[in-house]
Amino acid sequence: MRGHLTLGAGALAGVLGTGTPGLSALLVADEDWGEAPRDNERPYPAGLPYFTRSAEPPALVLPEELSPVFRPRTGALLPLTVWHELAHAFLLDREVVRTPVWLGELAPQAASVAVARRVGLPLEGHLGSLDPAPGFTVRGFAGPAGAEEQMKFQNLLLLLGAAALEEFGEGFLGRIFRALWEERDVVGGARAEELLAGALGPGGREWLRSRPGF
Repeated sequence: MRGHLTLGAGALAGVLGTGTPGLSALLVADEDWGEAPRDNERPYPAGLPYFTRSAEPPALVLPEELSPVFRPRTGALLPLTVWHELAHAFLLDREVVRTPVWLGELAPQAASVAVARRVGLPLEGHLGSLDPAPGFTVRGFAGPAGAEEQMKFQNLLLLLGAAALEEFGEGFLGRIFRALWEERDVVGGARAEELLAGALGPGGREWLRSRPGF
């Protein structure tokens, strides 16, 4: 876990062109999960890693073993999951206004793929095992949702993020992070699409609308 965090922090700082946020990481045993720092009164479901600003310094809370809901169980799953949460920590190192869930999760999912590309983690097997879920779109996802739907949503975002990196390069990540840091009003659906298309660059809007899962 320490190795994943060290690689991820260095790669994310390079991708985003920023420093590394002050951060702690807690590896929590199952029997201690209810005592882990958290933003809400009730504990998060066991086996689901998360980032919280309720601790000082802010903390990544990591379980001893990922919940069975995380699929597919490939060698890339754990590092991708850790880097996803680490990307949330980078994003939330500054104040961010409320956005549609899909945009707030797409940026970290794409960032986790960018880290994998930088450190040489093979992703073909993992991405090839993902079900694109025909008829399911990230913008159409609405909570509350069960674990299976949540996993479909996150995996579809992972595929979308990987495709965006392939098409536009990793520079769009720095642009979307900065756009979210600079935004001052609550972001609605149309504005979220505008921000993402602008970060992608020329042809971004047309590309997004051509993606079945978007």
